[in-house]
Amino acid sequence: MRACDLRERAEPEPAPAFVTGVCELADAIRRVADADAASLALLDAVSCARLVAEARRLGYRPAQAVVGAGDSAVHQDFDLATELPDAGGLAAMARALDRHLGEALESMNRNPLPDGFAVNDLIVQRYAAGSAGISAHRDHIRYAGLVAIVVLAGAGRFLISRDRAGNNAREIPAPPGHLLLMRAPGFQDRNDRPFHAVRDITADRYIFGLRHDSRSVFI
Repeated sequence: MRACDLRERAEPEPAPAFVTGVCELADAIRRVADADAASLALLDAVSCARLVAEARRLGYRPAQAVVGAGDSAVHQDFDLATELPDAGGLAAMARALDRHLGEALESMNRNPLPDGFAVNDLIVQRYAAGSAGISAHRDHIRYAGLVAIVVLAGAGRFLISRDRAGNNAREIPAPPGHLLLMRAPGFQDRNDRPFHAVRDITADRYIFGLRHDSRSVFI
């Protein structure tokens, strides 16, 4: 399910209850301003298990092994799914998280995100144990404001670095059930994007990415 207005959809399956409140989420968004990314607990183990069961049933395709060339090449070793059932738990969670983010932003003295921000692009990525993950890269410039990644299962390292070579890399710990937030163009009127990578996959890892695609038209 992509390029859709999540707020206009019915929710046949209930969304999971979040373990973090509005104030904690707002604090995490503030940390993104200084640290490029932040992590906080979002889901309990029962909710994670239910969402992972749904994620395992999705139709996946391999990501392109290499994107770009030369010094700009990005190496990818994971599978991805972009067709999510509208009546499923993942879509319901996306709608709930979109609302949760909206409430956190409303509680802040200044909203750091660009006008019109809303989750409208969903993707589930599956990294098999032992995979190479994805090398240091920046998300496409069309993804604006804030990138949200929910870690559903598995073990791996999410790293923010200074450049594509991975210099000055630092890990943002995010075990299953955690929400990763990362700055995107338009955050506090900035246009730069942090380099980040996923590696050291020691157990099958499922992550759920939620973004605002500035080029999408709601349908």
